[in-house]
Amino acid sequence: MFGLFKRQTPVQDFEEDESPSLKAYLPREERENVYKEASITFPTGYRCRGIVLDYSEGGVRMRFQNVEHLPDFVQIDIPALKIRTQARVAWRDTIDFGLEYLEPQVS
Repeated sequence: MFGLFKRQTPVQDFEEDESPSLKAYLPREERENVYKEASITFPTGYRCRGIVLDYSEGGVRMRFQNVEHLPDFVQIDIPALKIRTQARVAWRDTIDFGLEYLEPQVS
């Protein structure tokens, strides 16, 4: 029982390695925050509405209320920004999706 209160050897302090990080740095395009309604169309013809949270020349970040799965390629239609193009799903989060334009956009 008294062994529980015995002083243990001190934990060694390890200094952080000050060498440069090996992470790659990819500059992002300037993004503009917006809150615009948009719709996407699946290759099967199914349409789903969502909200564009931000956009850039290369793509958009969209939020959907309850989309469980998006196919890899969709058609985006954002009337307020005059964008209608094919896009690729670049990344996925729980309810947010990053969609990359397959064709350059001029806003």
